[in-house]
Amino acid sequence: MNNRAHASIHQVADEAGKANVAFRLLVDAVQDYAIFLLDPEGRVLTWNSGARAIKGYTREEIVGKHFSVFYPQEAIDSRWPERELALAEKEGRFRDEGFRVKKDGSTFWASVTITALREADGSLYGFAKVTQDLTTRREAEERLQTLNRELRTRVQQLDEARRIVELRTMELQKLSGTLLQIQDEERRRIARELHDDLAQHVTAVKMELDATGGHKQLSEAMGEILQKIRETSYLLHPPLLDEAGLRAALHWYVDGLTQRSKLQISLTFHPDVLPGLSKEIETTIFRIVQEALANVYRHAQSDSARVEVIGNGELVIVRVRDYGKGISLRIARMESSAGLGVGITGMRERVRQLGGELSVTRAEPGTLVEAKIPLNGADLLSH
Repeated sequence: MNNRAHASIHQVADEAGKANVAFRLLVDAVQDYAIFLLDPEGRVLTWNSGARAIKGYTREEIVGKHFSVFYPQEAIDSRWPERELALAEKEGRFRDEGFRVKKDGSTFWASVTITALREADGSLYGFAKVTQDLTTRREAEERLQTLNRELRTRVQQLDEARRIVELRTMELQKLSGTLLQIQDEERRRIARELHDDLAQHVTAVKMELDATGGHKQLSEAMGEILQKIRETSYLLHPPLLDEAGLRAALHWYVDGLTQRSKLQISLTFHPDVLPGLSKEIETTIFRIVQEALANVYRHAQSDSARVEVIGNGELVIVRVRDYGKGISLRIARMESSAGLGVGITGMRERVRQLGGELSVTRAEPGTLVEAKIPLNGADLLSH
């Protein structure tokens, strides 16, 4: 072999030696991973600074000892460390996660990779072992799982609470519908008693006074009382609503209120005949108009009002508009019925029972009461 060939071999060897030194320095400088070699039996051959930082042993304390010292006692008793080496030798590489033990006896959650190292002829030289401390990640994952479980529990609790609220809401809606029916029946009963009983007694007394001819003023007073009784009876439950329908009942009410209050009230129907209105819907429309116009008379300070009843085959819309001082902005912006009075609150509930909605808004000038009722609303009320 000539001198040039010898020089090349020495150069290659020198470069390989430098590379090995650089690699060892690199491995030793790694702090986040424990990287070390084991002999075929599992004894520690090398030790980097990362291994010392993670496991707590110095190089002098650990080199030559069996790597099973890093495992909990139950793993040692079950010969799990030897099983890991056998699997790595057979498969070429073994990966696992589990608890490992530090020098001070404390445990940490480790990610472990064991790689079998072989000579050129295939014989086993030893094992390279890389360990990473995943305790922080595991704790974060466990905390996340705990939070997820707590979240699922809270969601289940909220779902259960929502179901209870929905059930209670349905029960309240049924109770509200029952109360409205009882209210209508009680109105009919009181109206009937006023008309058939009290009015008859007052009429009889007036007739006796008229027969004697000496109590003219008292007779006139009894006549006024009789008129008030009949008006109250009709307002509680107008017989025209049952006998002639909504249109006749509303015209009777509007005409009477116009005479009593001097309000100028326009009443229009679009179309003139509204087919498909059930008794429940007709009663609701009458009560809306009655309550809204009563509020106009008492509070609006308006000289006129307009009432519209509009049907389109699927929906009936009722609008009552005045031109007075209007409701306050605060009340207009409120979503609930608070501040609108008991009568409007009752009408809103009655409309809701029929599947519709009622709103009270500023009309600039005045106030607009608007109700939208589906024509199948009576079916909802019956259920």
